[in-house]
Amino acid sequence: MKRFIIISLLCVLAMPMMACLWWDTTNSYLFSMYEQKNFKNRVERICNDNWKAYLGSTEEYFWFNADDAIKAARKKGDVLMVSYLQNLKKYLNCVDIEQRKQYEWNYPTPQDINAQKRDLQTVRTYAIGKTKTKLRSQHALLYMRCNMILGRHQDNINFWEQTASKFIETVYKDMMKNIYAGALYKSGRTAEAGEMFAEMDDYESLMTIYYKKRSFQAISQQYQQNPNAKVLPFLLQDFVNNAQEAEDAKTEGALGGKLFIRDINQQESAQMQQFCQKVVREGKTETPIMWQSAKAWLEYLAGKKQEALKDINTAMQMEGTQRMKDNARVLKFFMTTATAKPSDSFDTYFTEELTWMQSKQQTADGFFDSALRRISYQAIVPHYQNKPEQQLALMIITNNTDYIERMETMPVADLEKFFYYTKTPGDKPFDQFLQRQFQINDSSYIELIGTKYMRLAKWDKAIEWLSKLPLTYFNYHHSQEYLYYSTARKYDVEPWITRQWLDSSNAYKREQKWNKNIKLEFCKEMQTMESSLNLLQDKALDQRYYDLAVRYAQASLKGDCWWLLRSSKNIYDSVRVNEIDFGAKAAELLQKTTMTKDKNLKLKAMFAMGWQELYNATPGAKLWTSNEWNEQAADYIRQYNRESWQFRAFQNLYNMVENMTNKPAYITKCDEYDQFRQYYSKHK
Repeated sequence: MKRFIIISLLCVLAMPMMACLWWDTTNSYLFSMYEQKNFKNRVERICNDNWKAYLGSTEEYFWFNADDAIKAARKKGDVLMVSYLQNLKKYLNCVDIEQRKQYEWNYPTPQDINAQKRDLQTVRTYAIGKTKTKLRSQHALLYMRCNMILGRHQDNINFWEQTASKFIETVYKDMMKNIYAGALYKSGRTAEAGEMFAEMDDYESLMTIYYKKRSFQAISQQYQQNPNAKVLPFLLQDFVNNAQEAEDAKTEGALGGKLFIRDINQQESAQMQQFCQKVVREGKTETPIMWQSAKAWLEYLAGKKQEALKDINTAMQMEGTQRMKDNARVLKFFMTTATAKPSDSFDTYFTEELTWMQSKQQTADGFFDSALRRISYQAIVPHYQNKPEQQLALMIITNNTDYIERMETMPVADLEKFFYYTKTPGDKPFDQFLQRQFQINDSSYIELIGTKYMRLAKWDKAIEWLSKLPLTYFNYHHSQEYLYYSTARKYDVEPWITRQWLDSSNAYKREQKWNKNIKLEFCKEMQTMESSLNLLQDKALDQRYYDLAVRYAQASLKGDCWWLLRSSKNIYDSVRVNEIDFGAKAAELLQKTTMTKDKNLKLKAMFAMGWQELYNATPGAKLWTSNEWNEQAADYIRQYNRESWQFRAFQNLYNMVENMTNKPAYITKCDEYDQFRQYYSKHK
């Protein structure tokens, strides 16, 4: 069913558009004093369930279609339902026209508007005449909907108060009450409308009413009128969350997507803190915990952390709903974790609170899940920064998605310690608690540790770890594309001469499998080649340098054999902390090779040093030429980076081969070097 036919058009036609947030934010709002039940979602779900039952539909994702419903009603011989649906369809067409009035580019014609008025009058007359049938609630709702679009708000007020309010409790009566509240608002009875929308959990309509009244002054005025107004939790929560948003934006940027944000400055926040204190002191409110918690959180956001802790502890002893008490406990958990010094006593407190938070997860509105996410990122991770094993365990337990990046970039020794930490029974109750909370895939960790040693070129340690893995692990753990690339490409092929291009669609044409542990074989080969360097000399040593450079280049992030160090490839990959730059290592070995007396090998090495992929994964490295943004020209300008490694490599190659009569084919066929030659010959 169309979402807009279910409830009042009030919020649909009155509000500005909001940005869309397509990712799961980690800076969720922590001040949430009431469960977000959402009136619109509830009534839409019930209505859809009613139609599914009538139509005998078993579709999980049901979408109301008037024509399908009319056919089903006719098949049942349900004459009254047929007439109701035919008129409902007319009303839906009128709603479409009403919505088009919001968009200048699609504004309805005068003929459309006149037809809309005629149809609404016709449907309205029909509906009021059917309010004594077995479908009286549905027809009464249809009547009020027509009045709503026609602007006959007083008619809706009268009809609700004299007739519809006496109907039996159904979802249709709930929707009529919602339209009645909208009519009160349109008639200037804002306070009454706000109370009703608050009772119904219609937050969008509340936002419509109070969109320009979300301030300290508006909240204080509302409190003076009624200290226990049902709209106050909505207004106070909106204010506090906007204050949090203003503070978050200072460090995280304005990501957008949260509902109707307004900036709360420090002065207004301080006024609200004082006002909250006044409300609690006066004793007129039935929920002092809400006001005391608001004061505490605003203080914390303003940097007054000790005052905030004192006030949130006081709040924990005050009266309020269970949700308010739970919210105060969440706020205290965040503040305490973010400010406490590491200790066994804190770990005991933390264990109790985390266990409680986990028991509250997956509630209807998801507040505790999102709150734990913020606590994890902003409090737990910093608190345990000097205890990497416990920190990583807690990141996994709290579903902190940064744990994957953390494992990839942390020192391999720390990851080793974490692996053994998961296998060794903890001495302390806190460690025992953590170890009960999660399990790891041993083989995945073993491969990652071995691979991280590969990234450091510590072949003996990499062999130690990778040799523990059975071949079946690689064949079942990795994707078909990974297995395809790793079986089809060879790491001893010179990448600057031959690129091993592959079509990834072929990965799924047949089953891909390893018949040997290729990563382990690579490590053993590299260990043997490097360990015997001191036994070689002259041309043999130069050739060994070159052969090692080939393998380092292939295994680098931009090489054809990237799969040796990564499980997948990304064009934005760059060398990370706690790993060596394989491209730079290859360039270093090629530089040594250029010292050879073998002219052919020397030429190959010099040419290889101009291969741009040696530098593309190095942060800050530049190629011999690049397009740089120029503010004055307001455009990209071609720059020539004469200090770059690649420029110097091509410069040396040019000096060596320019006067040669028979240049090797790998040089004459290289487009990039040819571009350099054309530039450099004119700009030496």
